[in-house]
Amino acid sequence: MALRKERRMTLDEFLAWEERQDGRHEFLQGEIVAMVGGTVAHNQIAGNVYAALRGELRGSPCRVFQETMRIWADESVFYPDVFVTCAKLDDRDRLAREPILIVEVLSDSTSSYDHTTKSAAYRTLPSLTHYVLIHQRVAVVESFRRAGDGWTHELLSGRDGVLAIPALEVTLPLAAIYEDTRVSFDLTIPVSDTDNA
Repeated sequence: MALRKERRMTLDEFLAWEERQDGRHEFLQGEIVAMVGGTVAHNQIAGNVYAALRGELRGSPCRVFQETMRIWADESVFYPDVFVTCAKLDDRDRLAREPILIVEVLSDSTSSYDHTTKSAAYRTLPSLTHYVLIHQRVAVVESFRRAGDGWTHELLSGRDGVLAIPALEVTLPLAAIYEDTRVSFDLTIPVSDTDNA
């Protein structure tokens, strides 16, 4: 999760500064936010999603990135856990452009940040069609999909649950997302509502 430091920079100053740092930092509208390491479950889930998407999108113009690649959204720089872009990129680029899908794996310390600050910033991206939040204590996935001027919100759970990503023509079973973790599937939740935020 993020630990904020009282220091303001421009984007170029931040990118140059971060190149000299040992750890990763996000850049929240001029403020540096140090990122702290995650759990085994967090890493496993993000890796499962990355591997599944990479396999599904192999041979397409779309590319999948995990954790160490940054995106620019709402005057801020973020390191999503996983994201997909179909934009043309140069191998030397430091920021990826036009993400279609962004996935964040939640923890107790990041849940509020991912639901509010990051969600609001990500939704400013015209290219983004899908924002996914994955819980790591119970097998619950929150799917936010762009629908006109608003967003639909769907909660998925259970071993038979499937996350559909129509913009990429990909489906990810929850069983594959949570493979090799001890996350509990014993939860029943209602399925969908609309969010126009």
